[in-house]
Order: sequence, then C-alpha cells, then structure tokens
Amino acid sequence: MEWLESLVLGMVQGFTEFLPVSSDGHLLLTQSLFGWLTGVKHTGKENLFFDVILHLGTTAAILIYNREVIAKGLRACLLELILMLSRIYNREVIAKELRGLLGADEAPGFRRSEIVHVGLLAIIATSPLIPLALFFKKMIEKTFEGITVAGFGFLLTAAILLATGWLRRRDGTKGPVETTLLDALLIGLAQMLAPLPGVSRSGLTIAAALALGLSRTWAVGFSLLIAVPAILGAAVWEIKDINPATLSSDRVTQAVAATILAGVVGYFAIQWLFKVVRAGHIWYFSVYLTLLAIVVLVTAYSKA
Repeated sequence: MEWLESLVLGMVQGFTEFLPVSSDGHLLLTQSLFGWLTGVKHTGKENLFFDVILHLGTTAAILIYNREVIAKGLRACLLELILMLSRIYNREVIAKELRGLLGADEAPGFRRSEIVHVGLLAIIATSPLIPLALFFKKMIEKTFEGITVAGFGFLLTAAILLATGWLRRRDGTKGPVETTLLDALLIGLAQMLAPLPGVSRSGLTIAAALALGLSRTWAVGFSLLIAVPAILGAAVWEIKDINPATLSSDRVTQAVAATILAGVVGYFAIQWLFKVVRAGHIWYFSVYLTLLAIVVLVTAYSKA
C-alpha cells in the first residue's frame, strides 16, 4: 500500500504543481485520504521529506522543458563575456571566430541587457517570500495540521481564477522587456499567499501577470521562471529539519520513484498549462476548485 501511495502522490504532485489548483493542498488531501484508508499515518518528518523531494522532481521538469531557452541564454552570456575580453585585449578577430562557433548571435530576448533585466525581475518577484519564510514558518506549518485551511485556500484560488475570465477581452502585450520591476514586485506579493494549503502559486502568479498586462505566453513563462527559486528555496529551508533516522530505506526508494514520476507528469502538465492559458480558459479550474472546497469543508466540519 505504501508503494501505491507513493506513486499516487508523485502523480498528484506532477499534475498539480503547475496547474492552478495547489499542489500542497492536493498532497495534503491525498495523504489524509490514505491515512484514513489504511489507518496508518506517517510522521510529520516523513511527510516533510516526501514533499521536499517531490518538489525537486517538478523543478527538474521546468528546467528540462525550458532547456533550449536556458542553453541559448547561457550561450548569450558566454558570448558577452568573450566580447568583453576581446575589447580588453583587442582581439576582435578571435572573438568573431568564437562567436561563429558558438552560434550565439545577439537574437532578440538573449541580449545581455535583456537577460539581466529578466534576472532582476525574477529576484524582485521572489524576494517577498524571504520575510515570509523567516517570520511565519511555524504559523504556516500549523495550517497543514488539518484540511480546513485547504478548503478555504481552494475557495480563494477559485475566486482569483474566476476573475481572470474577463481578462480574455483584453489580451496583454507585455513581454520580458516591457515587464517592469513594479510588475515583478506585484506578482511576487501575490505569490506570498502560495505557501498556504489550497492556494495555488501558479494560479495567483499567472492571474496577477495577466491583470498587469503580460501576454498569456509570458505570464506562464514568468510564473515558471520564478517557481524555480521559490521551490528550491523552500526545499533548502525545509530539508534542514529532516531527521534521517526517521526514514527507512524503503521510504527513500519510494520517494525517489515518486519524484521521477512527478517530473515526467509535470513536464506534460506544463504543456497543458500553456495551452489552457493561451486559450483563455484558466478560469475553468475555478469550477473544479469550488466543488472540491465544498467537499473538503463539509468533511472537515462534519468531523468537528
């Protein structure tokens, strides 16, 4: 039964990390459901380890999905370094030869100024999470002790997604270059609610990006971009609390298998997310989340 639970959790993480439905909320519900079915509940340390490693799997999915963009960006940065050194040592001919070998022309979107600008946007959008982790970590952890908060989180996400329905009438035009530092800060502030169960990080960031006039494709792209430092930062922050003595070898093996599955499923979930947002249908998820919230809250209060 533990293997089945592990693989189901991997699939749930893969599907829900990028779709605007809250992976934390769904993992909490899935773990609670298996605990009820089997009568066996894992310790908080075991669940913490499992959650952290599953998030690493979906982070890998982002990097693999964007591998071509990342490679072009790295080549562009290397090219800029070569040109800078060539100016210092007056070896323009050598620089041109290396530039040709790299195939790293200054294509739009990969110029140094543009790469630096996008990097600043990501830093600013991620920065609001730092005080949240420093001062509210214990408070956030308490919200995972039951499913009630997740129910209200699903309702909040549903309301925000529903509000994006009218944004279909005014498609945004901002790309990476046109996105301002203020835009990034506002998207980052929206992301501050994401650590709560039931509140979708991708849903809030994409909705905020669309409201600020970002194009649909860039709204998803920027949400994925800032997901990497957010997820990795949370993993590093949580992993120090994991006690290896509480983990069995079977549990670690199950977690690794589930992480690989989460990465594979997450890769295809990203493709689906782009299609949904481009079609202007992201608000459709609000119907599912509303129904799920009703079930969760009725269940929670019937036990009270």
